[in-house]
Amino acid sequence: MKTLAVLSRKGGTGKTTLALHLAVAARNAGLSTLVVDLDRQQSSVEWRRQRGRCDILVEAVKPGALFTRQQDACREGIDLLIVDTGPSLEADVEQAIRCADLCAIVARPNFFDIKAVADTAALAHSFHRDVVFVLNQAPSRRGGFENPAVGEAVLTLRALGGVVAPIGLRSRVAYQQSVALGLTAQEHEPEGSAASEIAALWRWMESRLHTERAPTPRIPTFVSLAAERTARPF
Repeated sequence: MKTLAVLSRKGGTGKTTLALHLAVAARNAGLSTLVVDLDRQQSSVEWRRQRGRCDILVEAVKPGALFTRQQDACREGIDLLIVDTGPSLEADVEQAIRCADLCAIVARPNFFDIKAVADTAALAHSFHRDVVFVLNQAPSRRGGFENPAVGEAVLTLRALGGVVAPIGLRSRVAYQQSVALGLTAQEHEPEGSAASEIAALWRWMESRLHTERAPTPRIPTFVSLAAERTARPF
């Protein structure tokens, strides 16, 4: 069993939305998946209630019980455990990091979000965990050109010692609309751009989970360098 911790010390980054979309993508790939909700708001648990079916397991777990639940999930034959953490509580984040094979730190490409991830990245590195950054709610390209804020965010995140996922998520209504229905974008609009983004991001994440320092697959990149303003669309 592999464990993916989805982290953000700042609210509103789309951390829970990402965790749930990756869970459904993993399920679609044939993996039995459990989402553990450490957030006191229990947004993942509420999504599961709205969903109304049991194909994705979602449970509220107290941070102190995470390790025990992880061991139980392994014995139950769960393939993937996704830990959805809450913002700001360092003790909770530390428990998630300790249990993780891979730490996915979510940030939007703006000053406040990028500044907020530095401590989380440092904490994950202190436990020698593999760290990847996922850019979320990024602005769309205009005229084939990437918004400068995206390239600047990539370079800043790289300087924190992690790898920036080559597939980022754009600011798309499909993500919010789908979770409100207890669905995900790949279920609500299976042929849409959001579904394609999630599918590509999951393939990259799965590779990273199963290789200690996985090389980046040859898939369309979100952005390679700040100067690379004409990267191909996903």
